[in-house]
Amino acid sequence: MIDADASTHSPATDLRITRTLSSNRVWLAAGRRAAVLGEAFRLLGYLPETCLGQQVQWRRLSEDARNAAEQAMLQAQGAKLEQALESALAEITAYLEACAAEKLQPNLRKLRERWASGEMELGKVGVELRQSLNDMRAQRRHRDLAEQIGRSVKLSDYPDTYPARRRTRKLIAVLGPTNSGKTHDAFERLAVASSGVYLGPLRLLALEAFTRLNEEFGVRASLLTGEERRIVEGSRVTASTIEMLDPVREVEVAVIDEIQMLSDPDRGWAWTQAVVGANAREVWLLGASSAEPAIVALAARLGLTLEIRRKTRKHPLVVGEALASNPGGALRRAKPGDAFIVFSRRDALNLRDDLLGLGKSVACIYGALSPEVREREAHRFADGDADILVATDAIGMGLNLPIQRVVFTAVQKYDGVKRGDLSVSLLQQIGGRAGRFGHRDEEGVVAGLTPNEHRVVVALMKSPQPPVEASGFQITAGTAYLEQIAEMSGDNRLEALLSLFMLHADCGDGFFTPYVPEEQLARAAQLDRLKKLSLPLKHVFSMAPMASQNETIDGVWRAWAYAANQGKRITLDFLPKSARKASLEEAETTVRLLAAYRWFGYRLPELFVDYELADEHLAPWIGAVDGHLRSRYKQGVGGGRKGIPSWYWPRKS
Repeated sequence: MIDADASTHSPATDLRITRTLSSNRVWLAAGRRAAVLGEAFRLLGYLPETCLGQQVQWRRLSEDARNAAEQAMLQAQGAKLEQALESALAEITAYLEACAAEKLQPNLRKLRERWASGEMELGKVGVELRQSLNDMRAQRRHRDLAEQIGRSVKLSDYPDTYPARRRTRKLIAVLGPTNSGKTHDAFERLAVASSGVYLGPLRLLALEAFTRLNEEFGVRASLLTGEERRIVEGSRVTASTIEMLDPVREVEVAVIDEIQMLSDPDRGWAWTQAVVGANAREVWLLGASSAEPAIVALAARLGLTLEIRRKTRKHPLVVGEALASNPGGALRRAKPGDAFIVFSRRDALNLRDDLLGLGKSVACIYGALSPEVREREAHRFADGDADILVATDAIGMGLNLPIQRVVFTAVQKYDGVKRGDLSVSLLQQIGGRAGRFGHRDEEGVVAGLTPNEHRVVVALMKSPQPPVEASGFQITAGTAYLEQIAEMSGDNRLEALLSLFMLHADCGDGFFTPYVPEEQLARAAQLDRLKKLSLPLKHVFSMAPMASQNETIDGVWRAWAYAANQGKRITLDFLPKSARKASLEEAETTVRLLAAYRWFGYRLPELFVDYELADEHLAPWIGAVDGHLRSRYKQGVGGGRKGIPSWYWPRKS
């Protein structure tokens, strides 16, 4: 018997042989009481060889038959059973001693129940306990690592990681509704600045800024996006997408557009990064008035002077009337200057076809189109080549167009899971595109297609936009953070590092919060299977602007990742043979793949070696998309229900 102070045990003096039931079988079992390091417990178990039979069969035996079976089993396996019991006890002793020495905290109540249950195979005790030790050690390492990450990765210190922290800066917030001249004011400031940068949410907006600064404001400006660089000799201003912020470059003025996107659930981190990291003496923040609480909070946190300039709309905007009582009748009342709003590519193309069928001339803009094609379609509408614009919410940000009336064909949008009501801010953002200053003399009009949609439009246009939260600003895991966590953990799996960042970065008071997109996590898991990819390479591939929900695009992304893992150069072998014979969808997809190739080419030129060739191939494929949209041939897929157009989605409460 083992006393409380002993670390070894003496031969058993209270050995008990009995029957036990486990897994619907009856077993001959050995048991005894013991104590190790002050922990008392009962141990009872069996061996695979000591099975007496199925429970049902055992019940049918007489008492004499049962006794005889037990005696026979005892004679055959008794010594082995007793030896297994002593070995199991030795394993338990070693386990408890290891726990005490390493200050591990096993669940002894649960273990005692397990050891005494009689449902334990004695030969597996050691295996189970070694696994328990490994699990507890791993949990401790995880806790220690979590504490280390929490001590080292403090999101409250995030601003200190940028050079901008070490210079005097001033925030100038220019806030107001659409068509209030915010961007014009900012461009005028850039026009006289010694150096500057414009940061917008879309390539199309960066392209528009590039064009306006050069042509309208007489400023030599360059264009810098994830996929494209147009470097103008002698330029002192750069128009960029917001993710392309260069925190090292010092400029006099930085303009951050659509600042209310600080609250965007998918891209808000880019606006946080821009406000914190823009290395400019003046940082102009343009956007909706709803962003004011967030801007005030950021200015206070960063210790920056803040000037707020509030703007009012320069051109009147009114809520009109529903076009007709039914969608078919409404379509016949379409007039030049109308923009019909839908919320999917399918609906945009089907509505385009129906308007063409009524003899209308139509331009079409939706998210899957490249910025170059969107710009061409926008010019067709602006120049009068197309009377009517069909567009998704892709026109909600920017796009300075001569729209007289915005017509909502739907007031719900599919979010990837279900159709939900439009938010106040989104509907007002889109509706505000009507009556753009400098384009139309008449007031801008917002309306619903039928009374069903119009009731919602009226209510949402009257509603105040909810303020952007003054805390919880997203921070994403940059390469520096990931390498720091990798060094601490000894783990180069991207998925693990992203998860550790999300779970254990010290959020402090919650002013800044860690953020990792779900798609990036899913891609990280796939990339971790490619054993030859370095962490920096995996990080680049995980952030690629290639929609995983598109099977063709996702398949090309996988092929590129596999090629990179094998150290192979990646060429344009994904291109179809002819742009002239391609369908609209095939041409759109090819343009998006060429844009993605160019994105990679800037970051990994040693792998994506055909960047210049990709640039050459882009024009004919853009032309193919443009040709389809300019044609009067049907491009949609049809569908719908009897009496209801395929693009119309009546609201369901």
